Amino acid sequence: MTCECIAKVDELLKPHNTRLQLLLILSGPNSELPYIGTEQIEKGRGKPKAKTMFPSFCPFCGTKYRADEVENSAAA
Repeated sequence: MTCECIAKVDELLKPHNTRLQLLLILSGPNSELPYIGTEQIEKGRGKPKAKTMFPSFCPFCGTKYRADEVENSAAA
């Protein structure tokens, strides 16, 4: 990560027994990224599966994540 926002937010959420979820990405130097949870609307055979979304900027402070880090994670 290029900023410490995730750790700071986790510390604020700690009294509420809560923390942010991160996904481990196996390709790239910084292998943890926050993600935006999604869910599949229509379920069943032949329906497209829900996609996982990764922000390209920190959702808390606006710092840009490294471009190659986001590109690598989108392919995973």
